[in-house]
Amino acid sequence: MLVRDFMQQVAVVFPASLTWREAAEQLLKHRVSSACVVDEQGKLVGILSEKDLFRGMFPGYTEWNAEPHAFLGAEELEEQARQTAGKMVQHVMSERLVTTTPETPLLRVGGIMVASGVHHVPVLDGGVVVGMVGRGDIYRAILEKYFTTS
Repeated sequence: MLVRDFMQQVAVVFPASLTWREAAEQLLKHRVSSACVVDEQGKLVGILSEKDLFRGMFPGYTEWNAEPHAFLGAEELEEQARQTAGKMVQHVMSERLVTTTPETPLLRVGGIMVASGVHHVPVLDGGVVVGMVGRGDIYRAILEKYFTTS
């Protein structure tokens, strides 16, 4: 089983300068939970997931630890969420990249995902994003191959 046989074609690729709001709208529109983020030259620079967007709405541990009482009120959290809309993707994306190629064995990528804690891995061919493989893709492939009777 190779990545190329189970990867999804990348439907959404964001420029790093896209706003949080625009990115959220695109993820919803395309019904995907993550997208690749590229620079002006088209080079992969990050991944933006729903988790990253969600994290962008709330204070980080350092801010919360310094003033936890400031983040307990619903009005304050709602105001912070409203201010998030203008943040750029580059400020909330994950820059920790784990990538693969179409020819990589699928189970190897699954093992890397478990070890690294990532859920989506961009598939690159010659440095160009050609797809994305997600934890669910690998999970379904393993179940269908090794655990179903049909």
